Amino acid sequence: MKFYNREKEVRFLKTYCQLEPNSILFVYGPKSSGKSTVMLRVIKELENSNIVFFYYDLRRYATPTKEEFLSIFFEKSDKKYILNKFEFDLKVFKFGIGKNYDINNKSLNDIFNKIYDGIEEVIKEGKRPVLIIDELQKLKNIYFNGGKSLLNELFNLFVHLTKVRHLCHVICLTSDTLFIEEIYQSSTLENASKYYLIDWLSKEDIKKILKEEGFLKDEIDYCINYLSLPYEISDLIENKKLGLSVEETIRQWINIEKDKLQYLIANIPDEINENKIIEILGKFKNNIKVKNEEIIKKELINEFKFLVNNEILFYDVVNGIIKPTSIKKWYAIKELLKLK
Repeated sequence: MKFYNREKEVRFLKTYCQLEPNSILFVYGPKSSGKSTVMLRVIKELENSNIVFFYYDLRRYATPTKEEFLSIFFEKSDKKYILNKFEFDLKVFKFGIGKNYDINNKSLNDIFNKIYDGIEEVIKEGKRPVLIIDELQKLKNIYFNGGKSLLNELFNLFVHLTKVRHLCHVICLTSDTLFIEEIYQSSTLENASKYYLIDWLSKEDIKKILKEEGFLKDEIDYCINYLSLPYEISDLIENKKLGLSVEETIRQWINIEKDKLQYLIANIPDEINENKIIEILGKFKNNIKVKNEEIIKKELINEFKFLVNNEILFYDVVNGIIKPTSIKKWYAIKELLKLK
């Protein structure tokens, strides 16, 4: 998919990677807002710099077990870090372990020492290490050595690498906003983490892109109020080539989203109250954004989390707002509310 107008985000992350490490950076935003695409662009643009990127995209794997985590993060090699041969056209690395190293019978401290060794080797070579993990929350349910949470222990390691020793940047990407809330409220990470939102495209950028792609003024004026995410623009362009008007494409989008929402509500678990779901969605009848305190209440919390987990709502805990995950989702919510 074509890379669309994220110069500000690319510039921020490129600059961040070249500063002295001082905190863990959480890059968050609605699903499909372009977080990974932006990060990969940064890696590509800095591939000839003195930065060594360790990049792990956990979306490409089923939720890993302990053993799978080890195989994802490490590669058998005499070197302490090695080019990741599975990432085509991308110069990123994995941590190396000796060919006879029995990683499955090692403690968590042994594993972390191997990560540390790889980072120290990069620094000895006069280069800057940057560790990037995409969808880090997928490691939530992995435990080592008498029930130690891998994720919690990783955060301790990350704080040591960044805030304490200033050795390595750690950047975590996620669209799981309830996970971001856990991190944001964590006393362990207080004053040791930063947050960067990659959100919807601006209307100005969307207009510019559509104009460059040959859309007429009437087409742009019609669809500008329905678009928010990069992949929607690609879909709109493809559908136009296939002979669909922008009106037909957008009508299809909203109908599909409304049907998905209806199906979700028709099959809610017993512990979720449908009336409370409608009450929450009703907050968006006339507003695309609402403040956290309007929805996050004890009596609505289960239904709120249900809508967030099912990617109906996006919870921006850092800026204190809740909104649908996309503008087309907002229109689908409004269409659903007309039926209630």
